[in-house]
Amino acid sequence: MNAVLQRLGLVIVIPFALVIYGCAATQQLSDSDRARIKATTINSKVEKGPVFLLAPGNANVGLMFGAIGGAAASGSIEDSRQVFAAFLEKNSISIEKIVREEVEQALRESGKLAIVSPGDSSTPTINIAVPQYGFGVTHLLSSNVVPVLQIKCDMVDNSGKLLWSANDRMLSSIASPMQPTTWEQLRDNPKQIEEEWRKASRYLARKIIGDL
Repeated sequence: MNAVLQRLGLVIVIPFALVIYGCAATQQLSDSDRARIKATTINSKVEKGPVFLLAPGNANVGLMFGAIGGAAASGSIEDSRQVFAAFLEKNSISIEKIVREEVEQALRESGKLAIVSPGDSSTPTINIAVPQYGFGVTHLLSSNVVPVLQIKCDMVDNSGKLLWSANDRMLSSIASPMQPTTWEQLRDNPKQIEEEWRKASRYLARKIIGDL
């Protein structure tokens, strides 16, 4: 019983922590900077945080994605993360690449700033981070899962001064704007993992760039 309560506690705490993190302060571009800045570069390196995995009944995600023998046998969160990460690498799925492409596309579509190649010291740089990403059930008794994603963008000048910062996130809940799927569908069709993250990235990137 204690183990079950501990797992339920973890399930409750993680989404709550996501909400707190997702409400991190933003910084608007000043009027003078908005008038002055006409172009930006986008850092090719995207920082990422831990993967978030929540299966129906807190099942072992690692075993779902091909762990055999002793791998992920404990069912620990860290073991499952490692197995899932290996599954992503095997199928050439990169959350960093997906998010960067969608942020860049959202910026191009907005027409707010031109995107130029690095090298011009007078041009600020947008750094992108993915503090958390993954999939989770929409509620504790559901077998449906939706993307979990947080994107953070910071614009800095060549001295490292922060000019603009914005972030947004998507939680695993019945209120998610994404169409639910299942862990089994993601396992059997790895391409769908990329598709789901791309849709979620596009949704958040447009909201973030809309505040630029």
